[in-house]
Amino acid sequence: MKNPEELKEIRSKLNASELEDIQWLHTEMATFLESDEVSSEGVTRLENMINTLNNFRRTYTQRVIRLHKLGHMLD
Repeated sequence: MKNPEELKEIRSKLNASELEDIQWLHTEMATFLESDEVSSEGVTRLENMINTLNNFRRTYTQRVIRLHKLGHMLD
């Protein structure tokens, strides 16, 4: 079982994969905004961004729920 300090550390930090996803989304959105063309490539980029964001949201939410379940150990 993890001690309260370890739980607080887990709760407060995004992991490397999550940070890479956020950075990729940031870069893709910037690239998308620079382009003023409406095309099938733009739709593909949007779909990729939406899928990545949905995956990030799902794992983030699951992590929050797990931490809430462990929350009684932090009090």
